[in-house]
Amino acid sequence: MDLETQFPNTVFRYRSIDALLGERKELERRTIYFAPPELLNDPMEGFRQIYWKGDRITWGNLLRHYIICLYHRVLEALLSDDDKPLKHNSVAVFADLENLPTDAFKLRCKKCISKIEKGKLHKRLLKMLSSLDRNVGESELGNYLGMVHIHWFAVVYNFIIEDGPTNGSKFKVPVPVRLPDVFNELERLTPQILEQQKDTTLEIISEIHQSMNEQMNLITAYNNNDDPKPKKDSLLFDFPSHYLKNLAKLIYPDWYVACFSKRPDNASMWSYYANNHDGCCLVFDIQNTNSRTTIQLNGPSGFSNRGITRRNKNYLLQEVNYHSDAQRANFFTNIGNLSTTKILNNWFKDQKGTLSPLANYLGDEEHEKWHKQYWDDFSPPLLQKLSDWEHEQEQRIILIDNLGFYSSDEGRLFTYDHKALKGIIFGKNVSFGNKLRIMRIMDDHLTGLPDVADFKFYQANYDTRKRAIKISELNLIQYSN
Repeated sequence: MDLETQFPNTVFRYRSIDALLGERKELERRTIYFAPPELLNDPMEGFRQIYWKGDRITWGNLLRHYIICLYHRVLEALLSDDDKPLKHNSVAVFADLENLPTDAFKLRCKKCISKIEKGKLHKRLLKMLSSLDRNVGESELGNYLGMVHIHWFAVVYNFIIEDGPTNGSKFKVPVPVRLPDVFNELERLTPQILEQQKDTTLEIISEIHQSMNEQMNLITAYNNNDDPKPKKDSLLFDFPSHYLKNLAKLIYPDWYVACFSKRPDNASMWSYYANNHDGCCLVFDIQNTNSRTTIQLNGPSGFSNRGITRRNKNYLLQEVNYHSDAQRANFFTNIGNLSTTKILNNWFKDQKGTLSPLANYLGDEEHEKWHKQYWDDFSPPLLQKLSDWEHEQEQRIILIDNLGFYSSDEGRLFTYDHKALKGIIFGKNVSFGNKLRIMRIMDDHLTGLPDVADFKFYQANYDTRKRAIKISELNLIQYSN
């Protein structure tokens, strides 16, 4: 019997015994957890090739935003315990001057911005970026920010510690190594190389810049006799790259996924997701209507005076594509996860109120067309993985967190009805005792309920003749009304 005949209208979810029976008790609680992208197995999950192509106004606002985020980051570091590293995905990219905690901090941040913007490094960097009539990639922009970062960090740090509260210990600000001279040299060489205007040339430039920055950071730390300290190193040397990666949050809202597979017999998936065949594969019922494949789950649906409400809903299953093509997006013209007022005021207006022409997409005539394209472009990267994962034949449900339903782990914990689970496949290494525990849990779920006869147990074994995983029904173990 082939798998399609054996398992009609189903999808599969590989789970470890620890996930099913351990602290999370997924089987007893009938839960499915929607994971954030950083917990997924492919580092290219949701990858978009973001670039920056702007004018003097937008570049100036990006540098100002960088300083504000750096201010928040330094404040976070000084208010946190020394033994706790800073999370790489927690840079405060939604911050602006208006949401600083006190007027004193706001005034101090404004002074930081003013001092940095009056400096030669800021003026040279802004002039250089504004003159680039081309796309600037993440690595290249990260290199430019890395060249000025320690100088700007010193300004921000010194302003904050003048009279700001701290929980953690203060630390010595390193003395940068001749960064202005390096910047002058790069400023002199870059226009000569860019005359070729070739992508490969730009990549080479970025690699050279990156190598120089890494070496300068090492030399700076070495010259200051610094011992490696995760929190401090993250603040001093990793912040430019962390900042740029977090900027993607301003383009689209957060998203989360629950992953399923079209097949229950892939040996590598049994090994990877089911803990070396010591776990199980859950068999879920699906509905096919109007060319849409769905699973019914119970999850957050709205707000009431008692908090978040929950209800049953059919959630769309979508197939993952396996290729390495990357969607490209200009950051400045794809900021969609802020209010229009904040986008205009914080990104497209200078200090005199002059509006950048790049803000045209926010106008009445262009915005409807832009908005449609914006959402058309949202899902494809979330349904894309490298070809190395093609054996998974994955299908996934995507949650878009427009309203903050799913910001907590609990908010991303969905449940399913007994009718949704059609069977459980035991891995070939599942112990006798764990099989009994699973059977007793299912007995508690199903005893006395209608329509339970369709639920079945299966066993996965290695077929020595076909040299493949074989799924056999345990037909002596049956439930009845």
